[in-house]
Amino acid sequence: MRRRHPTYHLFTVLLLCARIISSSAFTAPKSKHHNHRRKSAIYVEPSVIGGIVVTAGATAAWWIGGAKDRENKANYAEYEALQRERERLAFVQPKDEWLEEELSAYNGENDESGPILLAVKGDVFNVWKGRNFYGPDAEYHIMAGRDATRFLAKNKLDEETEEEKKIEL
Repeated sequence: MRRRHPTYHLFTVLLLCARIISSSAFTAPKSKHHNHRRKSAIYVEPSVIGGIVVTAGATAAWWIGGAKDRENKANYAEYEALQRERERLAFVQPKDEWLEEELSAYNGENDESGPILLAVKGDVFNVWKGRNFYGPDAEYHIMAGRDATRFLAKNKLDEETEEEKKIEL
């Protein structure tokens, strides 16, 4: 189905109003002394014409004004569907205990729409919504797929040496 421009409906309404005005229902009654030449005279109260024009204008404004809102609702519905699909792809079944080797599979490098996990003090977090922070080539990617407790405690984003790892926090 071809989409029409919103102003198309405005012109359709105005054309309909013009047809109604020019119909025989709105012509002036014939007088007794009319000549045989047929005159096309429109006898309509100005308030009727004004009402029709105002109604047509209000209808057109309502229709055109709502077009952007309808488009926004359609775009938002599409966004929500995409977001639900992302959540489904990024879901990881919660576990009571994780090994660091298990976490390393979820660093965001292998699957661009999958989960990104990081651990802090034994708690594991799925930070997939922050892919622009924790994903590959991002600032905090060093924390993805591993225990990030030491990085956060030291407020440091550089890999530690073996000597630094031996020091307790």
